[in-house]
Amino acid sequence: MSYKNIHVKDDGGVRIVTISRTSPLNPLSMETLREIKDAVLNSGNRVVTLTGANKAFSAGADINGFVGLDGAAAFALATEGHDIMNAIAGYPRPVIAAIHGYAFGGGFELALSCDIRISHPKTLFALPEINLGILPGWGGTQRLRHLVGENVAFEIISTGRRFNAEEAKELRIVNRVTENYLDEAVALAKELAKKPRESLKLVKKLVRYQPDDVFEEEKEAFGLVFNHPDMKEGVQAFLEKREPKFLDK
Repeated sequence: MSYKNIHVKDDGGVRIVTISRTSPLNPLSMETLREIKDAVLNSGNRVVTLTGANKAFSAGADINGFVGLDGAAAFALATEGHDIMNAIAGYPRPVIAAIHGYAFGGGFELALSCDIRISHPKTLFALPEINLGILPGWGGTQRLRHLVGENVAFEIISTGRRFNAEEAKELRIVNRVTENYLDEAVALAKELAKKPRESLKLVKKLVRYQPDDVFEEEKEAFGLVFNHPDMKEGVQAFLEKREPKFLDK
């Protein structure tokens, strides 16, 4: 498969997948996510490092794609997004996210689907969907909850606030914070590639949690909010670079 939105480089037992959109913040279209999924699943059983070019790992989903979506279309979007994130999370070899710049929204959810996260010190993280009148729809509510617990996850998601790499490390969202985030991610991938494959596969299966029923509820909720006027106001305000005027307060 030829790729338009990512670059792929194989280095022995490691595959490096780099999100490389024409936009410097690497927005995630469904086409981009499909390419990432294909590059991971068809990597020849390599350990994968996933990173971003330009100014960001990914600043999130392409909001322009939300305009005009109704609840049914949003549910379908969430369903495919879930399928892709679950496929990455369920890949039997380790997947390491090397993160810099911004990991917002769907970009943060993509990083959460990986097994290990290594961040540049100046990275900013957020699930800001609440400010658009929507919510995380690609597994973010559940993966973040599993990592940091209900109280912290609720605060992060309900406020949509940004937080830095040091706080992400304190919350155990990222494993390491380093200026040499990509080099360390690749070095770790090479180390893991030398481990016994079957044992490592079983360790991942046992340690990494499996999706539960609440993932289905997240998809349904994502579809529901797209039928609400606040969603249309939130998205339009974002695109017009103004404060939203939500009706439902």
